[in-house]
Amino acid sequence: MTSFLHRPIVRYGLILAGVSLCLLLPLIFFGLDYTDTGYSTTMAWMQAAHPKAALWDFNNFGSAFLAGFWFYTGADSLLAYRFQWVLMMTASALLCYVILSWFYDDKRAIAFALVPTLILAAFNSEEGLIVEYHNLPGFLALASTAFFMRYFAQRPMKLHPAALMFISGFIATVMVFSRLPMALWCVFAVAMLAFAMLRRYDKRIILRLGTLYVSGFMGGVLFCLVLLIWRGFTVHGIIEASMKSITAVNTFHEYAAHHPELGYYPLTVSTALRYGKILSVGAAAMVIALLWKRMTFLRGRVGSIVENTLLVAFAGGIVSVVILLASKSLGFHYGPITSFLLGAPLLIVGYIAVTEWRTMGIPKQILLMSAFAFFVLVSLGGSGVWVSNFRHGVWLIFPIALLESRTFVSRYLEFRFVRSLLIVGAIVLGIALRLQMPYRDQPTYRLSAKFSSPALHSIVSSPGRTETLEELLTELRSRGVSEGDTLEAYPSMAMLYFVTKTVPWYKHPWIGQMWTVRKDLTDYTQVCTSFPRYVVRGKFDPNTAISLDADRPTNTFALGYTPEKMFYGEYAYSHDCATYLDSLFLVEKKYNVVWENKGFVLFAKH
Repeated sequence: MTSFLHRPIVRYGLILAGVSLCLLLPLIFFGLDYTDTGYSTTMAWMQAAHPKAALWDFNNFGSAFLAGFWFYTGADSLLAYRFQWVLMMTASALLCYVILSWFYDDKRAIAFALVPTLILAAFNSEEGLIVEYHNLPGFLALASTAFFMRYFAQRPMKLHPAALMFISGFIATVMVFSRLPMALWCVFAVAMLAFAMLRRYDKRIILRLGTLYVSGFMGGVLFCLVLLIWRGFTVHGIIEASMKSITAVNTFHEYAAHHPELGYYPLTVSTALRYGKILSVGAAAMVIALLWKRMTFLRGRVGSIVENTLLVAFAGGIVSVVILLASKSLGFHYGPITSFLLGAPLLIVGYIAVTEWRTMGIPKQILLMSAFAFFVLVSLGGSGVWVSNFRHGVWLIFPIALLESRTFVSRYLEFRFVRSLLIVGAIVLGIALRLQMPYRDQPTYRLSAKFSSPALHSIVSSPGRTETLEELLTELRSRGVSEGDTLEAYPSMAMLYFVTKTVPWYKHPWIGQMWTVRKDLTDYTQVCTSFPRYVVRGKFDPNTAISLDADRPTNTFALGYTPEKMFYGEYAYSHDCATYLDSLFLVEKKYNVVWENKGFVLFAKH
């Protein structure tokens, strides 16, 4: 046992796991998001507690279904659900560590490179630090890749290659189930086997491995179907709901096409613009590497002083940008910094791959191609725009850039200083963001009040926000609202369902900026025979960066409207579902105000 622990791969793997837990665990106590976090948490909880009432959503269903099994462990609070995220992110770091350890001998350098990678992937999170459809597919893709790449690692194997490929295909199915566009990753895996076959690998062996990969995939399909049927779904219902979801309009991009004044673009255009942005900003790394190669006077002691001074200035600049501009938007103001941290590794690895491709072994070629494919496919689509999704794809490309730039020698470029910039930038930006901007809540230094609700046990938010929600929960309990009851909350307040363990009256737990659900909502009310006894309305919309918090002033937006105007219908195109509920529930169905405080209004139907 002692000799096992002294092996470098084990020792540094344990150190990486310990560092990951120490970095991630403190994050899960701070901040409460009613919208994204609430939506994903409610969806996952409903899959376990009320699967018949759960929404079959094309983007989110599979991830919510898989994450929902966590609640069978006895987890019933947001903190426990966030702990699942901690375990997943730590496991992602370890999977990446194992994959890279097959191709790089310096285990200490691998573990060191994965610390800023973890911070870049996790600390910039805009999903409330929970398992959901942006990050779960990446974790499953790493797991599938680990079994796939094991065959090409040219190291002794305990499992037979056939078993490795079957397991890789099986996990790939679960990955696709968590998010359908990840099916492209399976296509890429088969293409990599074809590449190996063309590059002198035994054709019969590769064909056999490909067959087993596909067999594992089909076995995974059967496994997912059995899980769904076990949870109470029927085959006919699965097919019908899947077809409806696949043919549904993408709300974000469809709406953006009709409202170009908001600055959004259709999916293909926005994706191209995002890549153009990160690559153009990342090109600064190539310029720096070019200049650093020519500054021969920076090789000695003076060079070390200059380098350290520039790194300190870079770190100070990041902190200044985050602190000074944090109140200006939802966070896109630090986009150029993130673009550099994402675009530079892509260009570095791309340049090294092109330069050394002919002398590189086939396994290393497959590793680099996998890193690029992982970056592209894991960050594909999603509800985020610009650089917000790309952080999910950094697991392979970022550490490879750091590892390769350590020893890479070129006549034209010197990446040593760029490598230092990437490490410092990822760490400083991640820490600054978590201190200043927990997603849709106050800065961390203003979070000092704990919730007493069991579902929010040990979660810390600002005093005003905590007080208003606690008052609402007390009022609901006094009126007999209990677990399993029907409730309706809007706009964008899906977290309330999880906290109260109630079921949304409307099948979609997030009514607010889901613009195209208005027709479905209208149709639903026409066939509905009973309406919820209580409706909760937020006085401010959390989805516009306005917290339900008495401590925070109302922001004025660039187009000249405030959340109050949006809510009351002056700009109905932004919140037509919310304003529709106003007219439907509060007027047509004769709901009356029975209670309110600084953050919420409670309506009752008599």
